[in-house]
Amino acid sequence: MTTEAPRERIRVLLVDDEKPFLEATSRALNTRGCVASVASSAADAITALETRFFDVVVLDLRMPGMDGLELMRKLSAERPTQKVVMVTGHATVSTAVEAMKLGAFEFLLKPVKIEDLLRVIQRGAELGSLERENIALKEELERRRGTDTIAGESDAVRSVKEFIANAAESNLPVLIIGESGTGKELVARAIHAQSGRSANQLVIVDGATLREELIASELFGHEKGAFTGAVSKKAGLFEVADRGSIFLDEIAELSTANQASLLRVIEYGTFRPLGGLREVQTDVRIIAATNQDTKRLVSEGRFREDLFYRLNGLSLRIPPLRERVQDIPVLTDFFLSRLNAANSSRIKISKDARDVLMGYSWPGNVRELLYVIERAALLARKEGLITPQFLPVFDSGDRNTEQKDVKSESLQALLEEKPTLAELSARYENFYISRLMKEFAGNKSEVARVLGISRSVLYEKLRRLGLD
Repeated sequence: MTTEAPRERIRVLLVDDEKPFLEATSRALNTRGCVASVASSAADAITALETRFFDVVVLDLRMPGMDGLELMRKLSAERPTQKVVMVTGHATVSTAVEAMKLGAFEFLLKPVKIEDLLRVIQRGAELGSLERENIALKEELERRRGTDTIAGESDAVRSVKEFIANAAESNLPVLIIGESGTGKELVARAIHAQSGRSANQLVIVDGATLREELIASELFGHEKGAFTGAVSKKAGLFEVADRGSIFLDEIAELSTANQASLLRVIEYGTFRPLGGLREVQTDVRIIAATNQDTKRLVSEGRFREDLFYRLNGLSLRIPPLRERVQDIPVLTDFFLSRLNAANSSRIKISKDARDVLMGYSWPGNVRELLYVIERAALLARKEGLITPQFLPVFDSGDRNTEQKDVKSESLQALLEEKPTLAELSARYENFYISRLMKEFAGNKSEVARVLGISRSVLYEKLRRLGLD
């Protein structure tokens, strides 16, 4: 036989200038599972509320000095979650409406039956408890917000989460270094979400997708007539992000002139729009990212040394997935769980398929793994189980091989497979771009130059491949 744990007694504050009401009601409540305290004025009630917690306040409408509505107004502003029951022997429709608008939980007429009052108090206490639990949960989610999408159990992932928590407490610029697809933007979003700026905007800027001649206008804005086509004044992204954060992805793609303007924003919090005569003030937290070796760029004169040192004070290197292979199963389960929740499905993955994923080097890192899982889940939706047949053909003999080496495919194999010309062309294009990205260590400008295409076109191809 089990016994229930005793219920915690409900703490009630009775506020009324009528002593007989206070004595009779407190005595009755104390014998019915409550702990009742009394206050004969609004001032006494305020003192009691400042020193103790009460589940419910039972408040008389008419009192000398500060009346019940005035106190209700104060509680509504300072303690919006406090549950208040208003009681009075002099009710009008207008006062009842006003009390409810101010947040009164219930409005009762004197003389009040103790059983009716007790039911209302119990309901208010239960609702207050649920609201407090909800607030606590929201605060916990708010604290963890952003990092819930950074899955993994490796020491590297734990270090990343610790960095995010520390960086969120500061307003210093941040530099995130990592290969394409490692999750630099996720880290930036998590830092902003956990910071004191989270109520304001996080502006995302990808330097690799903006044409050089437009970057300054996008970042700093322009005045009407500043250049051909500037038919009206435009606010820059640094102005839009005021009191928030700005994430500058691929910062190494900025020209040295734009780097100088960025340095001025960091040092003085000001910038000058194109064609403008006056400095514009901005309060923005800068989070920058790159997949390139910034020290090498500094030595080559392609990245300002002073800007590098201002950014590098709070810097993080995100390791590629091949350096934390123990996170692959965790990430796989995380992505599958999200997909199943979104699609109301129950797709699982076989051990053989997991082994295939573990044997691949993932040049596109976490983003490539996500795309592979999404594709496999789509193909396996009828079977409900991802097996190796639903995965791309990886070269299992070499962990450092990005994709199936199309050069080693025999003509006979191609004839048996019978791919369309478009499929064959796409396969070779994907292979070639992947190899170039590896050869140039993720430098998109160099890869675009070799391919003879613009960076924006390359960016779209990389996004399709999961290598962006």
